[in-house]
Amino acid sequence: MSTQSTVLLTKKLAKAGLETFSALQPRHWSALRTSLTAHPGCIPPSEANLRAAISWLKRAQDVSGSGGVSWGYRARLPIQSRYSLGWQPPYPETSGYIIESLIRYGEQYSDPDAVERARRIADWEISIQLPDGGTQGGPIGATPICSSTFVTGQVLFGFVHAYQKFGNQAYAKAAQRSAEFLLSCLDESGRFVRGYSYFCAPGAKAYEVRTGWALALYGTACNDAEALSAGKRIAEFAIACQQENGWFDQSDLDSHEQPLTHTIGYTLEGLFGTGVLLGQPRYLDAVRKTLRRLRMLVQPDGFLASRWTRDWHAAVDSCCLTGNCQIACVCFRMHRYFPDDDCVQLGDRLLGFVTGTQALESSNPDRLGAINGSYPFGGEYGRHSSPNWAAKFYVDAIMERTQV
Repeated sequence: MSTQSTVLLTKKLAKAGLETFSALQPRHWSALRTSLTAHPGCIPPSEANLRAAISWLKRAQDVSGSGGVSWGYRARLPIQSRYSLGWQPPYPETSGYIIESLIRYGEQYSDPDAVERARRIADWEISIQLPDGGTQGGPIGATPICSSTFVTGQVLFGFVHAYQKFGNQAYAKAAQRSAEFLLSCLDESGRFVRGYSYFCAPGAKAYEVRTGWALALYGTACNDAEALSAGKRIAEFAIACQQENGWFDQSDLDSHEQPLTHTIGYTLEGLFGTGVLLGQPRYLDAVRKTLRRLRMLVQPDGFLASRWTRDWHAAVDSCCLTGNCQIACVCFRMHRYFPDDDCVQLGDRLLGFVTGTQALESSNPDRLGAINGSYPFGGEYGRHSSPNWAAKFYVDAIMERTQV
């Protein structure tokens, strides 16, 4: 072994030892206990699970002190981390699409507080909208402060739903400004050629089809033909990224050869939503193609590895719980258009696995009702953290299941 290899191995072993020691610190005990939790199994969600997740989202909004929703809760920090332990700053991107979830929950379960919280998020999103009409990537406090197309698209969802619910022209104007920024970054092929987030690799991405869905939603709500056309072009780009086996190229934040189920979920959501809005069966067929392949990959208890190679081989041994919830949402939505009991069963397995991981009892009250980034808790995605969007998509999936 060369001297350089010996040094690198020594550093790696030293870091692993320090990480192990760090986990034993009292401030990390709750994370350690969660990491030792047994395999959860597949548990059908109840209304208690839904209420717990909503309560946790409300707490995540309250702790931010701004109207926005905290990025989430970090139960453990890696050594040499630039993050803080506990609740994180508000996160514009996911706060934006949480608006829709709170409105829907408030209407479906007679919770006016949830609806009012959605309005507060929308007002906060207007207050931080940048001069070019976009919304910044990263949580508040991250630098550089620059507009991101994907982030702006997710906030656009919130503005449109807030306008439809409250009828406030300020939300319509904010939505228009968001749409104009997105259109200014898009080329004729459906690729975003600028406005890339500084917090992931640059370049066009298939999962931006969820941004295209937001543009199509805006175009439908506000009678904007240019936005509708843009939504279709973005979907066509995503379709071009799909392989014959249902796998999508250019569909990860950084590692396109091993995309996350989270970003695969974004792609499927965007294609399905755009397909329904624009009456494009091809987009729905593309979603069905991927779901058919995923059906063979999900374990009986609902475990789905968080990363997949282009020939659908698992690249990691942990599960991205957010991805499970997103794909479950798509399964339940698809069933309403193409009745398929196998599709429902797939969604139930994915959602049931996540339910088995939810903290309904904890020595740490800040984790009650949370959905973790990964199972096991120390898995690659959102390691030792409970991000707000995991809870958001869990809530969405339960509400979608009630419509089946």
